[in-house]
Amino acid sequence: MTQFEKKCLIEVMLYILNSTKGTDIYHVLKILYFAEQKHLVKWGSRITADEFRAYECGPVADQLYHAIKNSHLRDKELPEMLSQVAHFAGDDAPNVLLAKREADLDYLSQSAIECLNESIQENVGLTFNQLKEKSHDAAWQESYQGKDDLMSSLSIAQAAGATESMLEYIKDNIDIEKALA
Repeated sequence: MTQFEKKCLIEVMLYILNSTKGTDIYHVLKILYFAEQKHLVKWGSRITADEFRAYECGPVADQLYHAIKNSHLRDKELPEMLSQVAHFAGDDAPNVLLAKREADLDYLSQSAIECLNESIQENVGLTFNQLKEKSHDAAWQESYQGKDDLMSSLSIAQAAGATESMLEYIKDNIDIEKALA
């Protein structure tokens, strides 16, 4: 992930934390997943560069999750960036993250903000079990094989009801990215 992509990911997380006045890790990750789905369906692109993996409890933005947990990271910079802008609430709520500052909206597109707002509104009040059931969609089911397996943007969009033309657009963009890599 580039420096810019890391910064965007941090600002997206801050946006979620500020909009919810702080929430648990699980809600942050699921709100982001459903916002990514919405963005793929509507615009054919992702909000962040973080890859989603199918974990037992649902889809997880891989680098963000490991930065929050400060574990198994290929990139040691992201946890440091995260610790500068967010912190855990404390002993009474050890999984709740709170923002130390407002998100820098220069790193979020209007379309990203729109999809994040919709996802926050739809998911912030759901319980752990409701989010788990909702996120165990076709994309998760296709990818989950008992370990943390990579989910494709195409499958994520398809599970959210993207049209055939949008799926073709996403597929073309994936092919272009692979060719340029």
